[in-house]
Amino acid sequence: MGSGSGTDSDEYQDDEKRQPKRSTRTKRRKVQSGRAVPVGTIFDPSTPLAVFDELGNGDPTITSFQDIMDHFLPNFLESRATLQESKIEKDEHGQDVRPLTRSEVSSFINAITSQGIPMTVSEVITARKLKLNREKRRANIPETKIEASSTVNPLPPPVTSIPPHPEVVAALYNIQTTPFESSFLSRLQGTRAPVAPFTAIAIDWETITPWMSLMTDIRDHYILSHPERDPPVETMAPITYTYLQRSHLDQIHNLLERMFWAGIDVTDSLDHSPERCTVVATYKRLVVGVAILSSPRETYITYLAVRAGWDNARIARSMLYHLIMLNPNKDITLHVSVNNSAMLLYNQFGFKAEEFVAGFYEDYLDPQSRASKNAFRLRLRQQ
Repeated sequence: MGSGSGTDSDEYQDDEKRQPKRSTRTKRRKVQSGRAVPVGTIFDPSTPLAVFDELGNGDPTITSFQDIMDHFLPNFLESRATLQESKIEKDEHGQDVRPLTRSEVSSFINAITSQGIPMTVSEVITARKLKLNREKRRANIPETKIEASSTVNPLPPPVTSIPPHPEVVAALYNIQTTPFESSFLSRLQGTRAPVAPFTAIAIDWETITPWMSLMTDIRDHYILSHPERDPPVETMAPITYTYLQRSHLDQIHNLLERMFWAGIDVTDSLDHSPERCTVVATYKRLVVGVAILSSPRETYITYLAVRAGWDNARIARSMLYHLIMLNPNKDITLHVSVNNSAMLLYNQFGFKAEEFVAGFYEDYLDPQSRASKNAFRLRLRQQ
């Protein structure tokens, strides 16, 4: 321990001998403190740099940094005022405006974002634009000026409409009631049409669908709200299952377009034994469901759909049952989307999955559709 301490002491003394002696003489600095730069002269950026160099070479106790900044501060302020004055422009109201400085932008953003209360729409837009311009300036992206055209074109004169004929207006005002066959309600529910015995596959008087219940509630509410008026006459009708007829095509195309995709045309089903390959559910003259096989030979179910408001009433089950009964001893196949709830219905009838087809509906479904584009191929064996 003692030898170690002695060695450290000797090394310390040797270090002291190697270090040169510092001069105690104070060096004088060449500071331009006696020559003040007059206010109003053009500011030279090289002048403070030269003074800072001299300050760094000498003793900092002679002249402080604050003294130098106080010396040049009036020139900085005047130069900034001159620069801001050169950027002043006239707005459309004749007032002087200039771009905000960086410090003004930061102060304004901090002021409106730290209020503690929700900002108005104009404040949000203003703050967002200021932040965007600040980021553009940091990224050295030049600002784009959008100048609106000063030319204003007059609007074209409105087209003078021909006044209606007084007799036509008087005839319209004289209409007090509308026959049910011509009313909007008949377009929703259809009008009762006689069904020939040989065209009907089945007739269901028991099923009450959500749409039928809604229409009943609307009529009851109307009767209670307007007891002084004559109640609307409504005749009940069954749900009739029949085969495809040409008068059904327009409604079926509209139904399939709403349920699947646009451009579906089943007109050719009229040429492939419609009495065996098609089942159409109607309420009066309104088509509420359809089930179609491709042909008696292939027995492939192309479409099975029920109108909105008429679902959850066993209409799809009844159509599928009659379609199977019309084609006994035939294997029936179909494709169904993997997330379609109709899978449960097909399983109850004995359909079994044979194949998983990836992207089966990719060319048909809309890209924003929630339905899966993958499908299962199902088969009902009856042989």
